[in-house]
Amino acid sequence: MPSQTTLPMPDGGTRLDAYWFWSGLPDEAEMRRQLAEFRAAGFGRIYIQARLSMPRELYLSPAFLDAYARAVGIMAEAGLRAGLYDDYAWTSGQAGGRSVEGADHLRERHLFWARAGGRRAAVSGIRATLGASLGPAARHWIHEGGVPRWGGWEIAGAVMHLADGGLRDVTDEVRIIRAGEEGVEAELGADLPAGAAWTLFAAARAVNSRIVNYLLPEAGERFVEVGLAPFARALGPLMPGTLDRVFFDQPAPGLYDWAERAGNLGNSLPWSGGLRRALEARGRVAPQLAQLLDDCGPGTGATRSFVYREVTARMQDGFLGALRRFCDRHGLALSGHEILPHIGSFELNGGFRSIDPRVSLGADFFGTDRFRDVTAVDANNLVPQLAPVLGQSVAQAAGRQGCEVELYVTSTRNEARATGQWEMTPAALRAQLLRLHLLGASRVILHALFAEAGDARPEPLGNLRFDFPPGYNLQPWWPAMGAIAAEAAQLAAFLEGAAPERQVAVLYPYETALREGPRHAHAARFGAWCEALCAAGQPPRILDEAGLARIEDAGQGARIDGTELAALVLPAVTAFADPASAARIAALEAAGLPVLRGAPELAGLPEGGPVLDPVPGLRHRLAGRDAAGWWRLAVFNDSEAQAATVLRLGSGLLCRAGGASVEAQAVDLHLAPQELLCLELREAAAATPRARLGAAPPLRLAAELAEGWRLRTSGAARPVRVDRGWEAQGDPDWSGTGLYETEFALERALTLVLELPGLACWAEVRLDGAVAGRVWHPPFRLPLGRVGAGRHRLQIAVANTAANRFLAGTSFGGACPDPSGLTRPPRLLTEDLP
Repeated sequence: MPSQTTLPMPDGGTRLDAYWFWSGLPDEAEMRRQLAEFRAAGFGRIYIQARLSMPRELYLSPAFLDAYARAVGIMAEAGLRAGLYDDYAWTSGQAGGRSVEGADHLRERHLFWARAGGRRAAVSGIRATLGASLGPAARHWIHEGGVPRWGGWEIAGAVMHLADGGLRDVTDEVRIIRAGEEGVEAELGADLPAGAAWTLFAAARAVNSRIVNYLLPEAGERFVEVGLAPFARALGPLMPGTLDRVFFDQPAPGLYDWAERAGNLGNSLPWSGGLRRALEARGRVAPQLAQLLDDCGPGTGATRSFVYREVTARMQDGFLGALRRFCDRHGLALSGHEILPHIGSFELNGGFRSIDPRVSLGADFFGTDRFRDVTAVDANNLVPQLAPVLGQSVAQAAGRQGCEVELYVTSTRNEARATGQWEMTPAALRAQLLRLHLLGASRVILHALFAEAGDARPEPLGNLRFDFPPGYNLQPWWPAMGAIAAEAAQLAAFLEGAAPERQVAVLYPYETALREGPRHAHAARFGAWCEALCAAGQPPRILDEAGLARIEDAGQGARIDGTELAALVLPAVTAFADPASAARIAALEAAGLPVLRGAPELAGLPEGGPVLDPVPGLRHRLAGRDAAGWWRLAVFNDSEAQAATVLRLGSGLLCRAGGASVEAQAVDLHLAPQELLCLELREAAAATPRARLGAAPPLRLAAELAEGWRLRTSGAARPVRVDRGWEAQGDPDWSGTGLYETEFALERALTLVLELPGLACWAEVRLDGAVAGRVWHPPFRLPLGRVGAGRHRLQIAVANTAANRFLAGTSFGGACPDPSGLTRPPRLLTEDLP
């Protein structure tokens, strides 16, 4: 049945934006056709993105810039906004390789280390990790030739580890004896004492990397000059105007590992002369570097914090500062996201486990947000995750509400992650959009709309077809997108129309993360608390230490930004950056605020507001009270089975949803599979003990339509069975919209509901030539209204996904072909008596 909401479409009509992937230059007719489709489907802002399948020499060429300006002009005519995705593919800062062309000194530079028990130590087997794991196209984009090559080796430091646990700086006693593109070997000038070892620290430039050295301010300025200024010149009055913001995407150094790496730091350390001088100003360099790897005594934690904060600040000021100044000069807002190591997970480092976020602009989320006008985060695949929860709290710290969430999907049916999910259904997309809004997303940026389909070559990223699909506009079920966008926008507006009265605050333990590293208990403990609170329908308010300082207690309970705090969680916190933080927490605890340090335990937290009995598969969010004093509660049955729960509010409540309203001491909520209810509640002294809401009237089977069907796919209509899909009846590689047709007879008039069990995966239904409606998510039921006695013609246009077409003949399909069309007989249901 249609999802129930209580609000009209919010202002602007949409909360959905998208990347528009180009591998070539679409002509004007194609631009106009696609952009009109995007606007009609509910999109508000489009970011043109040149992908790795585009010849690199085409990016930023006069032809590219001319086509780009033409497309933005068409967006203006269509009522769309444009955003400037700031680079070729990703990561931001490279200008398609132009940032380092003729400027080798701007290429990234890194520090490596090796420990030895003899006089010689070597760094070898250096390999790129995160981006390079996506396949040859990504490896060749990051490094000319596909593998990193190194030059300009220098000794950055060396320490001797003595048998008694002491350290000795032996930098001046070490010389390089061999240096090459693959590594370096150095020798200590004298034999080691008994029981001693030593650690070599050596720095080099990646001579074939297209990634800039983000620690250099001149690298950020160079990127603006060669990568952003050309857009300003090409767009003229369209920027600012139709194009009103810049979006950066994961600016980060290469993340390198090597054979000899050991210690607390999980990647190479970005390196520059400026960073070295900052260390020298603090003391001898080599012992400080040693403390990044090992616990070297009481000063270890402070040294790690200093070094990682220095690296992060230099990246933020040098690169994001350059973007900030460009936006200020041109009247643009700045958005975008850093690497989020928690992507696809609640645990702080549960997503990109192969990286150390301390050296990749992947840990100081509140600090990075100082450069943005619009908070943005990254989300991966179709599961609840931390990103929108943390993003919303980061935005609140800056005085903003809500955050943008970029949603991309990676393959779950094969190991080539970039081949994405052509098998995505509209039900799956809808459910994830609802989850993201329930967790705090204000807008969602889909990754992506495709300007073309690519071809059959099985080349992840090198071929647009296998560049993180689905290309949503190429899906046969694309006609559902407008309704999906509208429902998601309604939910977001409903939630944002209320403010929480009480929240649990969770400290983001940044100082602990810097000192302990990503494998410390704080990462999992933080995620467990956030996940438990979201499951309870009350996402936490995440605070940094500056947020702790803003908590007020005027004798009426601790509050932040007007919201009462139910408790403060310190997830395995071992250190604070601000010496006053511990005293503030102690004072709040003494004043009565519960301060929780262990595993998640919600039972003892003070309650306030509506209470919903927990039921597996039900997700909900209590948004708070709106301006009129009504509580707002959204409940989503994220399962394919009927669900029921009980809602309570003090001694009684008045509850309304859509056109229905009940008053009782408790309300039994009944939700169909995948149903969304947006409820408005207020206290009421109800006399009725229980009431029901959302329960569909009981239906009985009027007829099963198992016989007499004909189907037209790519050819003429033919008889077909409806207990299996068309992929099993001659169309294994066909993706599109098939037309099913049959007739049925009624002996008397009935009020009918059509049920399409096993629908794969979208349908538009016509009865006697008139459109009855569309269905695209469970329970796949469509009211047909009052249908008279006699014979009737039923037509069902069914769209599958693009998987069977685009994965056919490749190794990426797994169990393809996927079920398509009607896979179980349709049923006519009625609430009329026999």
